[in-house]
Amino acid sequence: MPISVVRFADAPAQAWKNGGGVTRELWREPATGDFDLRLSVAEVASDGPFSPFPGVDRVITLVHGAGFVLRGPTTEAYVTEVAAPYGFSGDDDVYCSLVDGPVRDFNVMVRRGRRVTVCRVGAGDVLGAGWLLALTPLALAGMGNTTLAVCDVAVLPADGAQVAGGPDAIGVFVQLGASGALP
Repeated sequence: MPISVVRFADAPAQAWKNGGGVTRELWREPATGDFDLRLSVAEVASDGPFSPFPGVDRVITLVHGAGFVLRGPTTEAYVTEVAAPYGFSGDDDVYCSLVDGPVRDFNVMVRRGRRVTVCRVGAGDVLGAGWLLALTPLALAGMGNTTLAVCDVAVLPADGAQVAGGPDAIGVFVQLGASGALP
């Protein structure tokens, strides 16, 4: 099965209700209705509350910018390192404060009860079935050669692919399991 790619440039921007940013949805299962899995990239322009997602576990990863601080009833996290995922409950009322200007982040949301693994990957890493978000331009070897621009997502088949590129090649890999909690 070939690798398919969702191009960031082709994903329509959806403005947030609070005016604090925009989101580009890159993958959703199922395609309509309540999602079990949602992958998106957000452009956060100002401080503000996150939208609640009851029954959903979230993992957020800084893609670009100085970072942000998340505060909520069970959360206080300084998300300031690119490609370092942070998981939290979509049930919580979470407020986001930007550290130093706008940021771009990658959001993985899964219906509670699904196990999700989100991790940083680089050149030479061999990946199985899942989704790969490029944080730098990347090439994938295996099942044909595929190139990804920044924030493109590759949907990897069971036989996977290998990340190619120089020492600065960075991506975020998402893989689902049957059940469990955030790692």
